[in-house]
Amino acid sequence: MTRLTRNSLFKLANITLISFVLSACGSDITQAQSKRPQPPIDETKLSQQVGTGQDGTLKQHLENIRQAYNVPAITAMTIKNGLVYEIASTGYRDIKSQILVSDNDRWEIGSVAKSMTAVLAARLVEQGLITFDSTIIEVLPELKGQIRKEHESVTLKHLLSMTSGLKKDIDIKHERWFDTSKTMQTLRSMLAKEVLNTEAVQTRGLFKYSNVGYVIAGHMLERVSNKTWEQLINDELFAQLGIINYGFGEPTIELSDQPKGHIYRDGEWQAITAGTENISQVYGPAGTINISLPDLAVYFSTVLEGMRGGGNIISRESYKMLLSPYSRTDDLQAGYAMGWYVKLDKTAFGHTGATETFSASSYLHPSENSAYFIAVNGDTDNAPKAIFEAVKLLTSRNVTTQI
Repeated sequence: MTRLTRNSLFKLANITLISFVLSACGSDITQAQSKRPQPPIDETKLSQQVGTGQDGTLKQHLENIRQAYNVPAITAMTIKNGLVYEIASTGYRDIKSQILVSDNDRWEIGSVAKSMTAVLAARLVEQGLITFDSTIIEVLPELKGQIRKEHESVTLKHLLSMTSGLKKDIDIKHERWFDTSKTMQTLRSMLAKEVLNTEAVQTRGLFKYSNVGYVIAGHMLERVSNKTWEQLINDELFAQLGIINYGFGEPTIELSDQPKGHIYRDGEWQAITAGTENISQVYGPAGTINISLPDLAVYFSTVLEGMRGGGNIISRESYKMLLSPYSRTDDLQAGYAMGWYVKLDKTAFGHTGATETFSASSYLHPSENSAYFIAVNGDTDNAPKAIFEAVKLLTSRNVTTQI
């Protein structure tokens, strides 16, 4: 068996992954970081060989990528047929302390978690608490006369499928979103009212990425269930799947021995202080979950079953609703479903996540019953470059037919 190079093997991999990386990149809680100083890159550190799956070399290849793109740490995982096929992590939880990451660490996944909010919505729809056609004003009647009239008829489906026409973000770093004297539901109600008093930025029914739309969707779920979105994610999703190693926001808020998010400032990577939040927890439904890779594998395996026509924690019909593309993105080959970028032929699904201190990407291929996930505990232009290289690596190592 000939040992193939990274580039030649990648030609055999599923090329649709490229479009997902490009179309989803930067479409998260924060804007692109290109105006900030970037760490130097040295692509000569990359290995031209990729090896084969489960040959024990994945960690070294990831270390080469980490060094080439100068990021604090990187983790990667391949899932096949419901099991973790390969997993490896390399680099530092805190680049100053040089404490190494582990394969069971938690990573903040940003908007990769949007599909979790969508599955949660489907659970509540099946329980009869809400419908996908429920409007904002039906669920939040106190907003009647308090918001722009054209937004009153926006539905849960519009919000989850990025077709509401609402803007992308608010000033999420403003101190009012960190007001601990108010409940999270109160803060999300404030956010909904503020956003729904702004003009639409896109014609309803057309694609426009909106984090705040997901926050409003999550708040609608809170209202009909009388639970916080965080409680709902635990009760209706993670508890159902046996997932326990997760949290919200930076992983170090709850556990000190976890990867810290990093920013690049004054010519070096700097870990953020434990408990410091760049993104308010009010944005939870849009993506503030941190989770270990083995637990994330359980979730991806569950969703893959739905993508392959099965049912589990939600019905086959609900999966069909969640996974259908509702609008085309800038990439005419791809659309947006509910929480997923999706090829129009439904052969591949994916999403990225970025929080200013973490970056992540996920890619699922139902015909292969496989999924890939990569994360970096930093968020500059270097991070998506490192992630893209890792995607090439994982998919190449997962090629079953060698030359």
